[in-house]
Amino acid sequence: MDSSNPPCATFLNRKCKAEDSTMVISKRARFYAKYYQQNFSMPDSIIFYVAKNPKTAELYLKMVKTCKYFFVKNPIIIIPNLYASGGKWRVNGKPLDLTKYNCKCWITDRIHASANEFVDKNIFSPIIPKLYQCGAKSLYLTDQIISYHNLSFIISSAESIIFNNVIVKHADGSDAPLEDTVAIAIKACQISFTKPTITPKTMKELTKLPIFLKLDNFVLFNPSEVFDIDAFYSYMKKNLHTKFFLNFDEQIIDAFKNRLETIVDEILETKQLNYKPPLINFTELDFEKYVKLRQIYNSH
Repeated sequence: MDSSNPPCATFLNRKCKAEDSTMVISKRARFYAKYYQQNFSMPDSIIFYVAKNPKTAELYLKMVKTCKYFFVKNPIIIIPNLYASGGKWRVNGKPLDLTKYNCKCWITDRIHASANEFVDKNIFSPIIPKLYQCGAKSLYLTDQIISYHNLSFIISSAESIIFNNVIVKHADGSDAPLEDTVAIAIKACQISFTKPTITPKTMKELTKLPIFLKLDNFVLFNPSEVFDIDAFYSYMKKNLHTKFFLNFDEQIIDAFKNRLETIVDEILETKQLNYKPPLINFTELDFEKYVKLRQIYNSH
């Protein structure tokens, strides 16, 4: 059997530096020139099934190292870490246009995508059809607009999720509330959102989700006063597992600030806490109170 390097992103970057399409075709032709019909000890139908259904990325790489047949029948690029900046996807610091290759990609470890007002904020749409699988454990998105449908392809394997100014859109064009995103983050351990889409029902809906009850850390930066703080505090008094940090928007009204301070005072005055206390911060919270609350938060 013929042995060749695995079709991983680093291999592809090294082999496809030239932009000229004729050069790409030439290299593809050279690759197939050394591909020969194989005689396997098992029936062709079984080998074909194995080629089309690799269980893990590691297994797939072992197969294509052993024989080019598996890549020819199911061409996949294995990408450990995929980054986007300046409106372009990059791997190991080098641009990689996934749409130009006639193969799928399998992301195994991390996706980090950021944008700004001058570049595409919906950078996922072109590559979603190219995904074979996404097993990224870490998902970090900044200033992105992504459809709920596309998000479902990349979030289900993520254990650590950070969304900074991310808007998730349903098919009807409406903004998906925070609870809808958490619902499909089925393997999450840590979740952090900046400027999340909040509704009056968000907190109550979150408590209905099995994954929410299992989170190790849950962080909200700049949620608005629409957030149901009483529903949150009611849940907090029963919370034995999740560490919560809430840092509220500067624009919250005085009545909401007063309610937050009342909750902080109740926590500080309780001698023995039977739950994991949250860390709460907002403009005008007394600094000494914040320091004491942080000490209690860190000790539980």
